[in-house]
Amino acid sequence: MIQKLWSGIKEALGIYILPTLSADELQRLFTTKYRCFRELLTANNNALEAMSELETALRDGRTFSMTFIRSKSTVVTVNIFKMIQNLRKMGDGRYLNLEKSFSRIQEQIDAVIDKEIIPVEGDWFIPITRVNRSMVEQTGEKMANLGEAGSLSGINIPPGFAVTASASRLFYLENNMYPAINRIFQQTDAHDIEDMLRRSEEVQQLIINSPLPAELERQLCYQFDQLLEMTDHDVKVAARSSALGEDLGRASFAGLYHTELFVDRDHLIQAYKTVLASKYSTRAMTYRLAKGYRHEDIIMCVGCLAMIEATVSGICYSRSIGGRIGTLDVFFSAGSAKGIVDGTKKTNHYTVERMAPHRIVDKALDADDAGAPLSDQQAVELAQISMKLERHFGSPQDIEWSIDPTGTIYVLQSRPISVHLLAAGAEEGVIFEDDRLLLHGGVTGCPGAGSGPVFIVRTNEDMVQFPKKAVLVVEHPLPEWAPLLKRAAALVAETGSEAGHLATISREFGLPSLLSLDQATHKLVNGETITVDAANRAVYRGRIEELLEQQGKRPNPMDGSPVQQTLTEVLKLITPLNLTDPASPYFRAALCETMHDLTRFCHEKSVIEMFDFGKRYHFAQGAAKRLVDNMPLEWWVINLSDGFAPEFDPVNKFINVTEVVSTPMIAIWQGMHAYPWEGPPSVSMRGMGAIFLQSTMNPGLDPAVASNMNQKNYFLVSRNYCNLSVRLGYHYAMIEAFISSLRTERYVTFRFKGGAADESRRVGRIELLAEILARFDFRVELTGDALNARVEKRKQSFLFGRLKVLGYLIIHTRQIDMVMADPQQCQRYRQKFIQEIEEMLSNDK
Repeated sequence: MIQKLWSGIKEALGIYILPTLSADELQRLFTTKYRCFRELLTANNNALEAMSELETALRDGRTFSMTFIRSKSTVVTVNIFKMIQNLRKMGDGRYLNLEKSFSRIQEQIDAVIDKEIIPVEGDWFIPITRVNRSMVEQTGEKMANLGEAGSLSGINIPPGFAVTASASRLFYLENNMYPAINRIFQQTDAHDIEDMLRRSEEVQQLIINSPLPAELERQLCYQFDQLLEMTDHDVKVAARSSALGEDLGRASFAGLYHTELFVDRDHLIQAYKTVLASKYSTRAMTYRLAKGYRHEDIIMCVGCLAMIEATVSGICYSRSIGGRIGTLDVFFSAGSAKGIVDGTKKTNHYTVERMAPHRIVDKALDADDAGAPLSDQQAVELAQISMKLERHFGSPQDIEWSIDPTGTIYVLQSRPISVHLLAAGAEEGVIFEDDRLLLHGGVTGCPGAGSGPVFIVRTNEDMVQFPKKAVLVVEHPLPEWAPLLKRAAALVAETGSEAGHLATISREFGLPSLLSLDQATHKLVNGETITVDAANRAVYRGRIEELLEQQGKRPNPMDGSPVQQTLTEVLKLITPLNLTDPASPYFRAALCETMHDLTRFCHEKSVIEMFDFGKRYHFAQGAAKRLVDNMPLEWWVINLSDGFAPEFDPVNKFINVTEVVSTPMIAIWQGMHAYPWEGPPSVSMRGMGAIFLQSTMNPGLDPAVASNMNQKNYFLVSRNYCNLSVRLGYHYAMIEAFISSLRTERYVTFRFKGGAADESRRVGRIELLAEILARFDFRVELTGDALNARVEKRKQSFLFGRLKVLGYLIIHTRQIDMVMADPQQCQRYRQKFIQEIEEMLSNDK
């Protein structure tokens, strides 16, 4: 009983009695711990690489999915778990709190990634007259907006009903479709259009061929019969998509889901399932991916609205997307608006003042349409409706409408326009009227300039072959081409207008688009490099650099999206580094708050385990040796396997660098001694005050803990491997390198964080380091005052040179963060470092 109690106390206090081992047993134990150390370092590299990929995806605005977040987060957690297991083996079972901290953080990450939207249950059908914005989770954005618009005085909407999210969920569940759909898409490459087309067709056919539950089918037909009685004639309906998340200001989904027109009772069930299936069309799925929506969060609702016998239809933008300030746009043509939004019909355009009495300031009429079907009075009424909807919804609106033979205006849709996409009508720039000008004219769908080879798309087969950064040239700007917009350099179409669906999406992506450019598919040649100046409606032969230089950065389509928000939340639990000072009482396993904290703790403790092995077990071969050097810093070396010369006596407590045969360490050492350190920079009183303030604010620099500027710095070496951990005052650095005879195994990594100055000065030093490392071929990642750099799979001589660069920098960048607020000092150090490094490398040639 007493022995069991004593064992528990020893474990709680971290007291371990080491066994007495023979020399052979000690050698085997040291070899085992070294193997664990190498496995820990490999896992550390894998975890940090995955962290970097997650950060890069968020920072660079690239397209990523929940699958990407899940897979990279799994790489992080699996490798950190390996680090913990290896550290515990190295520590003879200690570090129990690491697993508790790991489990706690992993549970928090899982809760963010696997967060589910709790569905709102309710009726399967709701009359459009009862629908409003409060029902958006049941009816989708489009029907919720339309029902709300219909409640306003003076605004007419077609009679009809919404088929809700509850109905579509019932359909999927009754046919057990969710597992089948997920299984299909788990095998899909989201960046392979051919694969997406094939998988999309497979899923859509699965949905269309599945039967509606009998009661749902009966009630759907009953709703149609009720509508027939209400309208008192042989009604046909438009089955319109109204997905959750559709028609938002940041994501319009314009034209990407299906609308079935002129649906009678006999075809109602098929039309309903066809609209549901369009959630999985290739164009909708690629758009969701680009805009950062999780497909499992998108529920398709359907609006069944009585068809309007339209004499004229069109689109209103309550704030002009291309005209002058203070105006709105009215686009229209005879009949329905379908040809306007899919870009196949020629369009008339009125520009109308937003303020009453809504004077028409410009008319652009189709030359083939002699009698404009829209009267001035009707244009004014449309302006009044547009402004009423804008005031009610609180933002500029994109409104679809139709006018019946009695002159009644019906609103068919009202959705917000992203304000940052609106243009104030830029002044016309210079047209280069020389032999470079190929085409001039058309209308601007989205301003800007783009250049690349021409690629004419007419079929799905052409879509599959479309190369990245090509100019997309089409006859009609159909929504079917939407999957190519994220890959294209610009868009050119022979037909269409600013009101078309593809034009809307091009503005969301910031893609220069030029529409209604006659004969474009005939006059532009596949493969020929052109420059599209959409703002000035011109197409040029070759690359026109002066136009491309004016092109601003495209907006990130994923900004503010659910998937981006998920990654942001996940990264809060993965990448911040809170454990910075190993000497601090806060440097404890139980206080790890992120996965990065765990990697830092494991790495630091693993080095200490190797460093202390010889002393703990009285094993001379594994003991750290003090490096003899005149530099005023302590350097210690641990021989992991074959890093010391054979003639070196392991009993010695000191070692000369000439007795080290680790080629990576020698290269680092040469860089450290290539030029003498000139000492710390002179610091102004203001800079010194910032240092003192930083010391008091940083919990890792606790005044109760002794801070020794000459702390131990240690090399862990073998013949082809070196791991250097450097602690120089308030910052730390780590160099790791493996340079073997096999090129694919070779790598050099460098990590640097911290400093004594305030954050702006620390970041200044990091940015200077990043600039220099990038100049000398390192791949660099920055996060605050932390830097990660890597170069790999290069010639041995090249990598030895880069290790010399790192050796030089860890010595010569000491304490320069204190003067990084002085531009002249920054420039002096930049020039000095580059000049000396280039001289050092040139001496090796």
